[in-house]
Amino acid sequence: MYWGEKPGLRVVNVADLSPVGEPFVELLSIDDRPLEWARYSGLPANALERAVPRPRVSRYRAAWQAANAARGATALVSHLPRMTAAVADAARLRGIDTPHLAFSFNFTQLPAPAARTRFRRSLASVDQFCTYTGFEADLYAEVFAIPRDRFRPLCWTQEAPVPGAVHPMLLPSGPFVAAVGGEGRDFAMLIAAARALPQVPFVVIARQTPLLMDPPANMTVHFNLPYATCWGIAARAAALLVPLRDAETCCGHITLVSARMLGLPIVTTRSRGTDEYTQDFAGTTLVPAGSVEGWVEAIRTVIADPDAARAAAAIDHAEAATLYDRSRWSTYIRDFVAQARA
Repeated sequence: MYWGEKPGLRVVNVADLSPVGEPFVELLSIDDRPLEWARYSGLPANALERAVPRPRVSRYRAAWQAANAARGATALVSHLPRMTAAVADAARLRGIDTPHLAFSFNFTQLPAPAARTRFRRSLASVDQFCTYTGFEADLYAEVFAIPRDRFRPLCWTQEAPVPGAVHPMLLPSGPFVAAVGGEGRDFAMLIAAARALPQVPFVVIARQTPLLMDPPANMTVHFNLPYATCWGIAARAAALLVPLRDAETCCGHITLVSARMLGLPIVTTRSRGTDEYTQDFAGTTLVPAGSVEGWVEAIRTVIADPDAARAAAAIDHAEAATLYDRSRWSTYIRDFVAQARA
């Protein structure tokens, strides 16, 4: 360090399901002080970790590495609840009290009672939690007995998907609707709607699940398509469908944001877990949870006048690039690091 140069800051970042090199935020300095990142991943890194899927040896290895690296660091950032709990446990065992931010704190389904008790113990030492909705912040604060003021919600942000070329064999011949994603989805509802609309082609792109193994004749199911192909199909659909499990499901944020950034009409379940991504948006149609009739009517309306649906979605598209810009995450992390070093 040169005379007059401000000392650097160091942040330890540990992901659970993302590789070390996957972009998170572009933040190289704070208040003219250089920012160094130490990055770790809970993905399997060797034959042993790949051979033992449960318990996730790779998660606990990464948590231990991150906790060790956090000694003397300015801040510690962990991603997803199970990695956060593992890192918090490792830091406590090592006597490390570096300010800890739990980023992407989201459960697709709340853990069972015994697991909740373990989470409560592990999460008690975490300084701040980032959820993607205010509803989740309220819910997790209550479920895990965490003070609500430790939660600072933030909207999901990303680059817009780039739709790829699609082989004609993957596309229906006429107007169709598409469903993308699998977390927290109500595929039984989707299948019921498809059976009630035999003249409307449905295309579903998801992970393999038993409910989708025997679809109706008008539903085509693709498992694990390439990302660009997936959004190439979705971009050509009359509407993107996001059927959620119930009225409090906290899933679908990424799919909803992606669709808005592409200017696609959306039909989705009305859920408190996604309200901030669906309410008051002209291009989004909300259906009550559990209502097959609601889904059938919404899809009929879109198919009857796809141009009107696209025009409404275009209104949302104009503001989506700003609303979901990744710079919002950079500001959030900058604020946490600044607070951590204060």
